Amino acid sequence: MLYNKALDYVFEENLTSDNVVMDLFCGTGTIGQLMKSRNAEVQIIGVDIVDEAIADAKRNAKRNGIKNIKFYASDVGKFLREHPQYKGRIKTIILDPPRAGIAPKSLVKIIELGAENIVYISCNPSTQARDTDTLIKAGYGLEKLSFVDQFPHTGHIESIAKYKIELNEG
Repeated sequence: MLYNKALDYVFEENLTSDNVVMDLFCGTGTIGQLMKSRNAEVQIIGVDIVDEAIADAKRNAKRNGIKNIKFYASDVGKFLREHPQYKGRIKTIILDPPRAGIAPKSLVKIIELGAENIVYISCNPSTQARDTDTLIKAGYGLEKLSFVDQFPHTGHIESIAKYKIELNEG
């Protein structure tokens, strides 16, 4: 349910083969691979700091016959510094950070990419709220917010937010 809701938010936008979707903090690449099942043409780049997770993502993509998807084992902030060619080319960024949220310097680098849309999945709504404040100050509007209770009878809840860049007119 969680991934379906996140992908619904991603595909509200018209994605073409010219568009790049970045899946940051991608783990084993599940979201990106599910995205390919909905639209095989979109270019997907997954980044995660855990080498073993990226190795699994690459194996899973190969095993599932998924092409035009790239995975990089790197710190998100470092990856964005080392790959400036993506700045201004990204239609959507998917964020699924650890419970602590996104490091402030990394969030600034993510914002600097200038993606039209950001879909942010969080297992800790309080860190997502903190990061939302930064995104709003940077010119993104909170367009949608949903909650998914994957762990009934616990205090844990997942939240999914969609942000869209707001262009200043005048």
